[in-house]
Amino acid sequence: MVWVVRAAFWLQLLLGLGLSRGFVGARPLGLPSSEGDVHMLVGIVAAILAIVYFRPGTRLPSNGLTTAAAFFPLVPLAVGLLVRFGGMTSAPVVGLHALLGLAAVGLVEAASARRRRLLRAAA
Repeated sequence: MVWVVRAAFWLQLLLGLGLSRGFVGARPLGLPSSEGDVHMLVGIVAAILAIVYFRPGTRLPSNGLTTAAAFFPLVPLAVGLLVRFGGMTSAPVVGLHALLGLAAVGLVEAASARRRRLLRAAA
């Protein structure tokens, strides 16, 4: 399951990088497109997968890192939904969304590594 979570976040990152060409004027920021629709859909799926995989109360003990990895992806998702549906398409808001997304990928990677170490130690 960890590979599915990680793959969803990396796919999300790559789709976001494709959309970031709006920062250099190649496309308007926040403009609805099929690429943006896929980015939004993968973001929703990735956030749900993170909650399911890293949620507190699973067979492995939870800590601050895994709890953050479970729920922090909801923050860039909320900002992204504001960009998409709330009309907040300014460069600073989209940049904040991108930075929060990068932080979410980092948290998921760090929590995944910690989970792997705990599973190896338990085996």
